Amino acid sequence: MDFTLTLNVDPADLNIINGAQQKIALAKPVGNSSVSVIWVAFDPFESNSIQWSEEYWIYASTASTGKNGEKITKLSEVQPGPAMTGSIYTFSDSATFGQPVKSADVGSGTFAAQNDMSYGKYPCLTFGVSQTAQVNQQIQERKPISANSVLATQQIQVTPYTDVYIWLEGHFESSTIITDVTGKQSVAKFGGGVNEIAMTYDGKSGLFHQ
Repeated sequence: MDFTLTLNVDPADLNIINGAQQKIALAKPVGNSSVSVIWVAFDPFESNSIQWSEEYWIYASTASTGKNGEKITKLSEVQPGPAMTGSIYTFSDSATFGQPVKSADVGSGTFAAQNDMSYGKYPCLTFGVSQTAQVNQQIQERKPISANSVLATQQIQVTPYTDVYIWLEGHFESSTIITDVTGKQSVAKFGGGVNEIAMTYDGKSGLFHQ
């Protein structure tokens, strides 16, 4: 695993959070994405460890990106993964992704998909990237971190960032589209040589601080 985020919660705050039936939610910012997606949401312990590698898969779904709380069910995914950057994956009428084709129009660090599903079947589909995380020793396999509506015949390019947004979430689970975040968001800034971050929850501010 390339990155480790440790989130500590004082026992008194933990009782309050659990009493309110809230979870810790994480999201990753993505270039060209108009909505947020809860990457993982989990019941907190006093010490919570989240680990992941910078590997991504491209998926297709019929989930509606305009609906707050919409759960993303991945219908197709790039195989074998992880997906390659700087390439275009074509999603065909048979609802599968083809092999990656290198493209000068797609930068390194950017993933791209071409929606060639016929308009008559699906005028529009949702595409995004997914990423695996290990949360408190449990694997959360390839959970979506982004979602974009892509019309038939059109293309999407997605550039994931290494920052992680953290907040307390009372309503929604992992792999859920959210158009409005209820809690205050903290940011863990990874990258540039920073691979491990530890933060502690502060009940007064409602934020996690380093």
